[in-house]
Amino acid sequence: MEIREFASRVLTADTLEEKLLQPPGGVLTDFSPGIPGVGGAAGGGKWAVPDLPGRPEGLKFSQRGERARLPRADELHNAEARAVLLHAFANHELLAVELMALALLKFPDAPAAFRRGLVHTLREEQEHTRLYRERMEAEGGLKFGDLPVNGFFWKSISGMATPLDYVSQLSLTFEQANLDYARHYGLLFRQMGDVATGDLLDRIYKDEISHVGYGLTWFRRWKEPTRGDWEAWSGRMVFPLSPARAKGNAPFNREGRREAGFSEDFIDALDLFSHSRGRTPWVGFFNPAAEACALTRSAATARQEPTTAALARDLDLLPVFSLHTEDVVLVQRMPGIAHLRRLRAAGVELPQFELLAKDGKIAADSLLRTRKLGRLRPWAWSADSAELLGDLVGNAGEARFAGVPWDAGQRMLYAKTSAVGFAERLVREQGFPDETCGVVAGDTGGVAAALARLAEKGYSRAVLKAPWGIAGRGLVRVDTAGLTERDLTWLRPVLHQQEAVVVEPWLERVADFSCQYELVPGSLPKLKGQVHLVNDAGGRFLACESAPAFTRLLPPEAARCLHESGADALYHSILPNLLASMPGMDKLHGALGIDAFLYRGSDGKVLLRPLVEINPRTTMGRVALDLRRLVDPARTLTFRVVHRRGVQSQGFASLAVYADQIEKGDPLVMAETSSGRRISKGTLVLNDAAVAEAFLGVLSVW
Repeated sequence: MEIREFASRVLTADTLEEKLLQPPGGVLTDFSPGIPGVGGAAGGGKWAVPDLPGRPEGLKFSQRGERARLPRADELHNAEARAVLLHAFANHELLAVELMALALLKFPDAPAAFRRGLVHTLREEQEHTRLYRERMEAEGGLKFGDLPVNGFFWKSISGMATPLDYVSQLSLTFEQANLDYARHYGLLFRQMGDVATGDLLDRIYKDEISHVGYGLTWFRRWKEPTRGDWEAWSGRMVFPLSPARAKGNAPFNREGRREAGFSEDFIDALDLFSHSRGRTPWVGFFNPAAEACALTRSAATARQEPTTAALARDLDLLPVFSLHTEDVVLVQRMPGIAHLRRLRAAGVELPQFELLAKDGKIAADSLLRTRKLGRLRPWAWSADSAELLGDLVGNAGEARFAGVPWDAGQRMLYAKTSAVGFAERLVREQGFPDETCGVVAGDTGGVAAALARLAEKGYSRAVLKAPWGIAGRGLVRVDTAGLTERDLTWLRPVLHQQEAVVVEPWLERVADFSCQYELVPGSLPKLKGQVHLVNDAGGRFLACESAPAFTRLLPPEAARCLHESGADALYHSILPNLLASMPGMDKLHGALGIDAFLYRGSDGKVLLRPLVEINPRTTMGRVALDLRRLVDPARTLTFRVVHRRGVQSQGFASLAVYADQIEKGDPLVMAETSSGRRISKGTLVLNDAAVAEAFLGVLSVW
């Protein structure tokens, strides 16, 4: 019998017996391999590729993608549950048989040795199907076809255009995943006392190692010689395929991959790779220049200021700690394998990373441009994120998150002058003292008058804030007695560029904190939690702390003040209702932070300043809050950002040396908690110190 005739029978037969029938005498020839196949109707003498393989009625693919629920590992003590699992495995093997037959028919010009190897693999897969069928009937009385079957493999691979596509998509993807499944379930079945099925899976596992090795050999012959295995293979994945499909939902089997011939670098890359297996992914992006972009109305600002640009490069992994393993994080540099291993050992669910092009944009050939997406989740909606993510808006799934929430309304939310108006409402409507909001001044005369009024009230010091200033950098402290020439040197250019400043009394702060909200169009802002802010004497951010109970982080008199001032109702209910009424807030989605503090009044009593700034973006406080999912719920954490200058002033030669020393000096201790395995104690550097230029994000648990 000719290989072509055998493959055609396997592919088109509508009975299982005929599909699994071996060639007469076991001998196949390849004197007439045939004509390459094309999709659709046959034409020009070419063979037409069928839309679906022939199958008996009970084994036809479910039209709505239905599939039987696969049993959990703890259900496999039941013979019927084991039979259900074997039914799914048998369908996978039958799909492999059909796709191999399709490849033989599609690629008659492939090398003879490749075709012979493919026939050998096909015949082994026929045997696997037959053996699974026998075991499910013997174990649970289940016949092949009693349950709905899914055609995902066929839909994903049948469009293969070259033999290289075949080995990339079937041998190195779905068959590679079976290295995990076959070994894992073989062990489980033995533990359940089903030695016969365990032996079967051991046999199939050994066969799959040779099948994957066969595909890898031909892949290396056909791939671009200048590209490594990982780069060449992952580059050929077309959605819905991705490297994640080459891993089973089972323990990752490094040993089997080594036996198949993969390099350690390839195995490491696959082990650490994440990609959505069905959940529509969110897309995260770290753009810390949002305030500067709001000021200038230009995305170019994000690329011009060296310090902020370095921050964006160094800490572009921060979205990882807020997103899901099936989401996508856009990065300017790919994190190193060693660093990703450390993160995963700490319990971090690694998402998919997508490298931005050299111009800082999403690559022209990125799958994100054509793929269905969930929400777009930049650090901040601003001119730079609107420019970067604008091309993806049409792919976003939920209508309420469609569109780029960036216009003049959102821009003004960043201005501290807007926070003044909001604070005035709290004074009028909630009875807070008027010193809890500042005054907006548009010229030097207005500033002088505001300072004079503060002096009359007994304040000797005040602070001037630029409407668009970042993390305490856009402010200066002054005497209320009058502006000095040094003060005017700061003030005049700010007024010229930003047209206003905010004048506030300098209060004796007792504790700073922030409230973190989630914004969803059509809903009130939802409070996610509160964190303690650690600022320097000038109000500049140093770190934030999160504890099981936020008030534990405050001095007792500050915690008492919060309780007595009705802060719970204020931040859970009153403030969200007021925020929802702000112009521009109705379109915004994502994170939002409200900074506040407790201060000591002139009579020595601790008082609440309920709102200092509105941050319509993700904040470092939100990162600290999201980091709690890595940490023992009973523990306290500190998240801080350190700069190279501070590290060097402590005697460390580099950020990498500093990172190594603090992690060794305070090693991670993992513990089993009610929430799973979590960090109980220790320090973890969040970004890759080996490539960081100026900044490190550091998590400490205590």
